[in-house]
Amino acid sequence: MGKGILLLLSGIVVLTGIIQTRSDQRNKILPEKNAEYYNEVQARNVSKSLIDNAIELMKKNTDWAGSISSDSNYFGSGTLTSYTINSDSYPADHSVTSWDQYKILLNSIGRFEKDGVTYEVTTEVLMRQDSYSKYSYLTESELSSSGSNIWFWDKDELWGPIHTNGTYKMSGSPTFNGLTTSPNMWDGHPTNPTSPVFNGGSNFFAPYKSPPDSYELSKLTSAASSGGITYSNQIEVDFYEYSNEGYVNIREYSSGSWSSWDSHKLSDTNGIISTSGRIDVKGVVKGSVTLHSETLIEIDGDITYSTNPIVDSTSTDLLGLVSEGSVRIDRDAHTASGTQDLDIHATIMALNTSFYVESYWTGSSRGKLNLLGGIVQKNRGAVGTFSGTSIVSGYTKNYQYDNRLRSQIPPEFPRESIFSILYWKDKVSKVGS
Repeated sequence: MGKGILLLLSGIVVLTGIIQTRSDQRNKILPEKNAEYYNEVQARNVSKSLIDNAIELMKKNTDWAGSISSDSNYFGSGTLTSYTINSDSYPADHSVTSWDQYKILLNSIGRFEKDGVTYEVTTEVLMRQDSYSKYSYLTESELSSSGSNIWFWDKDELWGPIHTNGTYKMSGSPTFNGLTTSPNMWDGHPTNPTSPVFNGGSNFFAPYKSPPDSYELSKLTSAASSGGITYSNQIEVDFYEYSNEGYVNIREYSSGSWSSWDSHKLSDTNGIISTSGRIDVKGVVKGSVTLHSETLIEIDGDITYSTNPIVDSTSTDLLGLVSEGSVRIDRDAHTASGTQDLDIHATIMALNTSFYVESYWTGSSRGKLNLLGGIVQKNRGAVGTFSGTSIVSGYTKNYQYDNRLRSQIPPEFPRESIFSILYWKDKVSKVGS
């Protein structure tokens, strides 16, 4: 018994000695490894800080491009270079496969040493200046231009990114299937029970979104003058398809009379049609087009894509309607195709003031307004009236988001003054390897 205890104690002493020896060896290694790890983390932080610095510069000036270096007070060193479509060279292993003039690549490098070897932490970020066309719904205010409330109600269902700088007015249980944002909490109807459904999530502390500036609009008119189609009076536009090609018939109203129709093949233009007057439009769109008016765009009948992207996601048909005034649906537009409904395939911008239905408060129900695309407007426009859960006049809304708008943009459609990140990646490599 005594020998057994003695042997056990001896074993414990030997094992403790081994553990202590290995612990001493680790303790000799750890400071060195910890220092190397710390240096690498610092280099990553330098690289990231340069990216953050560049993003802040781009917020202040969307045309910023150039190089910046890290503060000498930071450990190690770092440099950042921005690349645009006009750059002469790019990092050898960058991931950009296609460029447009609204993309910028930020390439940031932080350096550190390990085992006597210098390493680089390279951070590559691809950013894009987003277009307002990405929104399914965006307003400056949820009030009409006359200051009255316009309500989302039971029959309303929306998809895609949704934002207002104002305050949503809710009645019943409208359904929002995309992320719904605003700087303000929504208001419920004073008499109707209200419980909106936010299937795509919501944020009622979101930042204010600025409207497009005059520079963005001037790019439209400039592009129309160099490769597009321009007019200075009211025009009527009728899109159509012939032999698998997209065309547009246009006539101009001047000096009290209409001109004869001119036919244009869309592929022979840059896709931009602009006038300082009013535009009346309908038809079948094959191709990518933006209509721009300085006063008013009026929709006279169905506007549909030749290839419906809901049926075929590879469709390249895309229409932008940009009015510096309003976009209005003609009171009789729903009768143009002999039905009680109206189909509109487009992303719509009404800068002053609204997208709305002419005389929406008169007559009876005109059916369903089927919109595939999005609406950007200063003040919310009305498309009908309701009582309780029933439509009284105008249209009920069936607004579907065109998912292609997350990445595809109608020609020269106005863009936001912010950039979004398309990807962010890091890598570590030896200098000179």
